[in-house]
Amino acid sequence: MRMDQKPFDDKRIRLAMNYAANREAILKLVYFGYGEIPNSYMPKVNFWSDKVAVLPFDIEKAKQLVKEAGYDGTPIQLMVDTGNAPYRQIATILQQGWSQAGLKVEIVEFDVSTAFSMTQKGDYQAYVSYITSDINDDDELATLEGDYHGSTEAFFSRYKNDEVVGLLAQARQTSDKAKRAELYGKIQDIVYHDAYSVPLNFLPYVNAYENKVKSWLNITVGWWWLKQVWLDQ
Repeated sequence: MRMDQKPFDDKRIRLAMNYAANREAILKLVYFGYGEIPNSYMPKVNFWSDKVAVLPFDIEKAKQLVKEAGYDGTPIQLMVDTGNAPYRQIATILQQGWSQAGLKVEIVEFDVSTAFSMTQKGDYQAYVSYITSDINDDDELATLEGDYHGSTEAFFSRYKNDEVVGLLAQARQTSDKAKRAELYGKIQDIVYHDAYSVPLNFLPYVNAYENKVKSWLNITVGWWWLKQVWLDQ
């Protein structure tokens, strides 16, 4: 979500969107049960904390927050990539929940290059997308998504929280693993409950291969580990 414009500049609206997101339905209907309801704004990597409480599906709570925020009925455009059937299905489930909460939601489609270009320029409101990490350390994505000083302005969200920026700096400056875990756990809790995004799924990497392929592995961040792969033929 782009947070420097209405209605997403109000944390209560963003939280309402989280409470009205039926993640269980998305997990079952879109991902066939593969994955895990997330408690973080970023992927589960090295210093992910299991102590952060998941925002539950609660339409009544969402309705209350929308009412408290004084939502004026301005339509929210939820953008998806043209031809991406799973994302379209996700958008439909989100639209249903958000509409029940009292928000007006329109689903709009653009080809993926146009949609991402619009996101980069800030010419969007909300976008069904994904993010993944290419290293098993929090700093890369925690900073990319949480620090508005960067070139992507908190991954195109315009999210601003100076406490988070300060904590990111502290975590970056220490090599003490316990301290880093403590700091990233705190960052995770703050950003997630700031409703930075509406995280939907910790999606595992799923690959198909023939039985003759042996010792195939995905490492945590999804890269194929081919060093010991061999063919039984």
